Amino acid sequence: MSEEYLKRKLKVIKGSDPLITFRRRSRAGRNNMRISKEKHVFKMSPDNMPAAKCNSGDVVVFETMDCFCDALIPENTIFGEAYLKNTNPATGPLYINNAKVGDTLKIDIIDIQVGDVGIYVSGPANKIFEVFFSDFQVDRIKVEDGFVHLSKDLIVKSKPMIGVIGLADDGGTATMLPGVHGGNMDCNDICKGTSLYLPVLVEGGLLAIGDLHALMGDGEIGECGLEIHGTVTVKVTVIKDKKVAAPIVESNDFIELIGLGNTIEEATHHASQEMFRYLVDELKIESRDAARILCLCSDLKICQQANKIKTVAMRVPKYAIV
Repeated sequence: MSEEYLKRKLKVIKGSDPLITFRRRSRAGRNNMRISKEKHVFKMSPDNMPAAKCNSGDVVVFETMDCFCDALIPENTIFGEAYLKNTNPATGPLYINNAKVGDTLKIDIIDIQVGDVGIYVSGPANKIFEVFFSDFQVDRIKVEDGFVHLSKDLIVKSKPMIGVIGLADDGGTATMLPGVHGGNMDCNDICKGTSLYLPVLVEGGLLAIGDLHALMGDGEIGECGLEIHGTVTVKVTVIKDKKVAAPIVESNDFIELIGLGNTIEEATHHASQEMFRYLVDELKIESRDAARILCLCSDLKICQQANKIKTVAMRVPKYAIV
């Protein structure tokens, strides 16, 4: 396949009316506001009082703490159970005017800025590492000029991403957990330059953001990324009378659906089946063609296996669906 073909301007499939129209995302908004990290929640609940309100099309900056509420940044602090009681604070929530149940909220991630110190905790967090470690160690890792100083001899490029981003759901799911509403998906592709689509499940949506990572490997096998505070700038847009079945991530090059399950296998089935339905029902691709696209052109990856609810992403390249 030619390079010119891969680089050609992407367009909507003729005759379809998809939720995602594959346009380059807008970089500007009508109104910039800022939500302090002091306004945060630990549940994505419809009972949370809005920290701020905005209109569709507005640009909003979220200040965030790290997943430990910044408690481990001081040098004299030691990791312990106390720091697990309130984890994953999510700044917000943001009430979006005219966002109703049955709509979709599009969240353009315009920018992510992270702090200068990241927290990494290693130890017997799960069955992978309990055979190697008997205690926990906290490392405070310098992040400077876009690079992470993992050791004296190893400096790697920072890849900031958002671990927790979601809307409220009827059950008031904890920010530690993912769901159809979003939440703690820990997907590396939720980063600067991508757009996230979430179903509006309560009036106003109630968007909250937190748990930034300066760096994290896919799968989060140690149950910890490079946890860091920072700011996230987003543009929010209400898409009326369209509802996604699961979180969808879009970039210039791909669309990706995030599946959920109690096991990796269940999450894989969810991601694959819902992406198949999206290709057939929304993009009007014939079912056998959709199967070929998923099996021959697309990629499946584990986002995180750390939580009791796992997340897996099915990624479809845009060149295969235009």
